[in-house]
Amino acid sequence: MCQILLVRPGQTDFDSQNRVQGGLDLPLNESGRQEVAILASSLQDQQIELILSGPCNPALETAQIIAESLDVPHKISKKLKNVNQGLWEGLEVDEVKRKYPSIYRHWEESPIEVSIPNAEPTGEVTKRIEKVLKKYARKKTTVLIVAAEPLASLIACIVEGRKLCLLQPGKITDRCQVQTLHK
Repeated sequence: MCQILLVRPGQTDFDSQNRVQGGLDLPLNESGRQEVAILASSLQDQQIELILSGPCNPALETAQIIAESLDVPHKISKKLKNVNQGLWEGLEVDEVKRKYPSIYRHWEESPIEVSIPNAEPTGEVTKRIEKVLKKYARKKTTVLIVAAEPLASLIACIVEGRKLCLLQPGKITDRCQVQTLHK
């Protein structure tokens, strides 16, 4: 059985401003780098064989810091890029809730059924996640995946066989902490 450790990237300025980041490529801020350094030291006893991340800066930078600290190989998978959230990207979460109240509520409860304007369909995102999981879950026993929201929630649901649902972007309390999943 493959154990998947899921880590959300350290903080960016958009996180501190409670904005939808989606596929936007922002660097970690100083607080984010500190979060990742603390997390990396807490992972020293884990038997991680591989670290995977998407190409976007928050996940990539987080994965690189952890990989260097643990001396573990890091691979970048384009299939792990964060979800493009279309017109919502860059907006404050409260602004999205005001402008798109019914779409936002429905998206949180059942993202597979909702189309955010100009965004990547959730069904396509789940297909690319499944390809990555299938490829690496067979080969490795412990894989650490760095993924931002909403990609991280979708990964967790797929691995655990739960109905696809999302954490509220403005209410994530476990950023830059390890969530253990089994495949």
